Amino acid sequence: MTLLILYAAVFIGALISVEALLRSYFRKSERQRAVNDRLSLLDASEDHLKTYRAMLKARGADEDWRSLPFVQRVRQFYTQSGIKFDAQRFALYGIAGAVLVWFVVQFLIPSTLIRIPVFLLICLLIPVIAVWRTRASRIRKFTLKLPEALDVANRSLSAGHPLPAAISLVARELPDPVGTEFGLLSDELTYGTTLDDALVNLSQRVGAEDLNLLAIALSVQAGTGGNLVEILQNLSKTLRDRTMLKAKVKAISSEGRITAIFMSIYPFLLYALIKALAPTYFDPVWASGHGTTVVAVLSVVMLIGNIILYKMVHFEY
Repeated sequence: MTLLILYAAVFIGALISVEALLRSYFRKSERQRAVNDRLSLLDASEDHLKTYRAMLKARGADEDWRSLPFVQRVRQFYTQSGIKFDAQRFALYGIAGAVLVWFVVQFLIPSTLIRIPVFLLICLLIPVIAVWRTRASRIRKFTLKLPEALDVANRSLSAGHPLPAAISLVARELPDPVGTEFGLLSDELTYGTTLDDALVNLSQRVGAEDLNLLAIALSVQAGTGGNLVEILQNLSKTLRDRTMLKAKVKAISSEGRITAIFMSIYPFLLYALIKALAPTYFDPVWASGHGTTVVAVLSVVMLIGNIILYKMVHFEY
C-alpha cells in the first residue's frame, strides 16, 4: 500500500512538473508572437507599402473583383475566408484528396455510370465547403471581437486622438482577424483612400453584416457631425445585444439543427454501413438497370427535404 502511494506521488509530481514546463514554454512563445499576422509581416519587412500589397495579393483582393458578376462573387467569397493561396500546398492536398475520394467512391458505388459524376461532384464540393466553413468561422470571430475594437477606438478618441490614429491603435492591440483587417483599413487611409471607400472595402473584404452599421455610422457622422465617441459607444452596445440575441436563438434552435444534420447524413451512413457489412446486398439494384434512376430520384427528393429542413431550423434576425 505504501509503495502504491509512493508511485502515485511520483507520477503526480512528474505530471505537475511537465505541465509547468509546457505552460512556461507556451507563455514565452505567446509573448514573443506578434498580436496579429499583419504585425508579424511588418516586423519582417521595412517596406510598408510592399507588405500591404502582398497581403492583399495573398487574400485574392489585389485586383478589382467587381469586373464580372460571377468572378466578383467567387473572389469576394474567397477573400472573406482569409485563406492565403499556396500553390504547392493546394496541389498536394488536391491530389491526395482526389485519390482518397476515388477509393471511397469506388468502394461504395459499383456502377461506373454513377461513380464518375459522384466523384467529380465530391471533388468540387469539398473545397467549396472548406472555404465556406472557414469564411463562416472567420466572420463569427470578427463579429465577436468588433465591440471590443470599438471600445479600444473609443478610448483612443476620448484621449484626443483622431480617427485614423484610433483605427491604427485597434490594428496594433487586437488579434486576428480584427487586428489585420483594421490594419488594412489604416493602410488604405494612409495611402489616400477616402474613409467611405475604405469602409466599403473593409465590409466587402470581411463580409460581416455588423460592419454595415459601422460604415453607416461613420459616414453619417463625417457628413453631419456629432459626438463620435457617443456614437461608437451606442454602436458597441447594439452589437453586443445583437450577439447575445443570436446566441439565444442558436441555443433554442440547437435541437432542431442537430436533428436536421443527423437526418441529412443518416441515409449515407446507413448505406455505407450496409455496404461494409454485406458488400453484395445492393447488387440486384444495380443489376436491374434501374439503379441510376432510383439514385437520381432519391437524390432530388433528399435535396428538397434538406432545403426544407434548413429553412425550418435557421432564422432571420
